[in-house]
Amino acid sequence: MNDFDNRLLIIGLDGATWDVLDPWMRDGTLPHLARLRDRGSWGVLRSTIPPVTAPAWSSFMTGKKPGKHGVFHFLRLFEEQKAGAGNQFVNAETLRSSAIWDVLGHHGRMVGLINIPLTYPPRPVNGFMISGLLTPKHAQVFTYPPELSGCLTDYQIDLDRFAGKTPYQDEFEESLTAPTMEFLGEFRTMLEKRARVTCDLISSRPWDFFMVVFTGPDRLGHYFWNYHAPVNGESDNPELTEGVRRYYMRLDEVVGELVERAGRDTNILVMSDHGMGPVPPKQIHIATWLQQQGWLAARARRTGGPDMILAKLRIGRDRLGRVMKLVPGLLKSRAVRRTINDRALAVDEQRSTAYPVPIFFNITGIRLNVEGEGARKAALQNLEHSLWRICDPQTGKQVMTAVFPGREYYSDCAAKGVPDLIAVADPHYCFKHALGFYSSIVAPRQDVRGPAKHRVEGIFMALGKGIPARAEPVPVVHLEDIAPTGLHLMGLPVPTDMDGRVLTEILAKEYARSRPVAFEEPKGFWPDARRPDFSRSAMSAEDEAIIENQLRALGYLE
Repeated sequence: MNDFDNRLLIIGLDGATWDVLDPWMRDGTLPHLARLRDRGSWGVLRSTIPPVTAPAWSSFMTGKKPGKHGVFHFLRLFEEQKAGAGNQFVNAETLRSSAIWDVLGHHGRMVGLINIPLTYPPRPVNGFMISGLLTPKHAQVFTYPPELSGCLTDYQIDLDRFAGKTPYQDEFEESLTAPTMEFLGEFRTMLEKRARVTCDLISSRPWDFFMVVFTGPDRLGHYFWNYHAPVNGESDNPELTEGVRRYYMRLDEVVGELVERAGRDTNILVMSDHGMGPVPPKQIHIATWLQQQGWLAARARRTGGPDMILAKLRIGRDRLGRVMKLVPGLLKSRAVRRTINDRALAVDEQRSTAYPVPIFFNITGIRLNVEGEGARKAALQNLEHSLWRICDPQTGKQVMTAVFPGREYYSDCAAKGVPDLIAVADPHYCFKHALGFYSSIVAPRQDVRGPAKHRVEGIFMALGKGIPARAEPVPVVHLEDIAPTGLHLMGLPVPTDMDGRVLTEILAKEYARSRPVAFEEPKGFWPDARRPDFSRSAMSAEDEAIIENQLRALGYLE
């Protein structure tokens, strides 16, 4: 085996964050992950906008930003929706671009792929594939080759029992999933099943490129964030806190076993698609702000209602919520909940000069209804400057961290519905898109759902021949950099249509100098360059409902 024949193992830890891993690496809780970081290169990996599983893993596998591969969210976010079709979810067929395993197939390299999100329905690869998140519960075929599905008699892609149950719902919600040891145990069981299958396949099947994604860090973040000791030292349930720690210890052992089974000559990459962090305690009433600034026009749903009364009394909805929480049991009343959620006004998009488009909890799009190139440019600049001036009245600080034209990030995008402007708030704030009367545009939240939300900052580690240990993190790593870097580590050229770059800074200078980055024209899908040949397993209405409930429970859908 020469240097250009090195195999590559990628271990995906969905939702992993240095905020959790770093303290446990330092205190010896996670020795295998610590050894990988200490002996190689590492850094913060920047996710997509928004940092959601579907576009994030799609950017990883294609080496491209969402504008090129066409996946922006779990929903077909910027595409025109078919009337009466309800939510239209993405899947592997939504991807407009070939993946790293297509490139490997064209070069005769064999792959093994396990549990990578957005790989259902499965399609041919030069090796084998077990699909991941968004695979229907009742799918008969979820692998390539198809007969592999029948061999996986004790395997689990995700938990279905709690689909539709949102973690830690407040008084406004009737459905919740309590953080229990039983629930945590089910995640541990799922980990053991995936580890058993993965360890068997990595040892028994031929491969040059092997990848597995473990979803536990993401799920434990959503459901058990308050029981992660590194981010919450004052747990109200020591048993759960210890259970979460032991889950990570077992995951660390699995990582160590996979690295050992892969062999000493194998290059190793460990990554997450995004990070995690606490739920934002404050909100920005963006639709109401646009209305107050004269950009947005409202239409009356009906006369009267709580907003009209509150406006006359000069009492904001945010203040009303704080008062009502002081009355025991009041918020549990269905009549009170209906009144609180009732809205007298709605956004009139046709009459508005600008109106908001929900993207993520702390990311909003804004569309303009302005004719003429010069007028649109002036309106965009005016709106951008105004957004930067929104401040938190309690702290006096700006709440926006980025404001930019939508096409600046979603370049090469075929979808026509990309917002004209995108605003990103500090993750301590979330955007609220409903119109109403509030005492302040930036105000404390009344309903805090779930213990954690995604963050842009994920993790990245690299270990292998020519990758020296470094004490300081790599300054800038983006998700779309992983595929070209992986190809280069395997001695293969990088397709010229990838947006990402080879992370040459992780390589020793002499090693990088002797192995310059090579490029090639894109070869398309594998084995048919023109189009992928997907398994035609139909998804039932029940399966679609399960997937929708699962995504809603995890906070991906409002």
